[in-house]
Amino acid sequence: MRKLIVGIVGVLWIACAPVAKEEQGKSSSSSPQGQAGPSSQAVAVAQAPEPTAKIEFDKMEHDFGKIREGEKVQYRFKVKNPGTVPLRLTDVKPSCGCTAPNWTKEPIPPGGEGFVEVIFDSQGRSGEQMKTVTVFANTDPPSHLLRFRGEVIPAKQ
Repeated sequence: MRKLIVGIVGVLWIACAPVAKEEQGKSSSSSPQGQAGPSSQAVAVAQAPEPTAKIEFDKMEHDFGKIREGEKVQYRFKVKNPGTVPLRLTDVKPSCGCTAPNWTKEPIPPGGEGFVEVIFDSQGRSGEQMKTVTVFANTDPPSHLLRFRGEVIPAKQ
């Protein structure tokens, strides 16, 4: 009988120990009067939002017209920074593997201009084509969609 009581007390003690440690951790991490400690303030400063830039494109869509299958065509969208902070184009993602993007990699100063270039490979394509590239930048919103289209004429015609 004695072993049974000792066993039950032991199980209860083990079960309650993590709860006691959790309560102790909560009370030691909170500051008096609900003020944040110095480490909380450092995190808040590190996560302060960066000023956002402004972006303008000369146009949002380009039409290549008729393209012979196998041709590679390109277009350069002009990008302008009408804001007061440098504009950074961080990435440009095409909607498919038939498009290769190139863009201004260095920050575009306020009032400055840059570009986003798309190179479309029509090999293996035919008919009406509508493709997109998504431009990511330090703007709000952070992404912008550019479109281009063209009609690919099969090479046998």
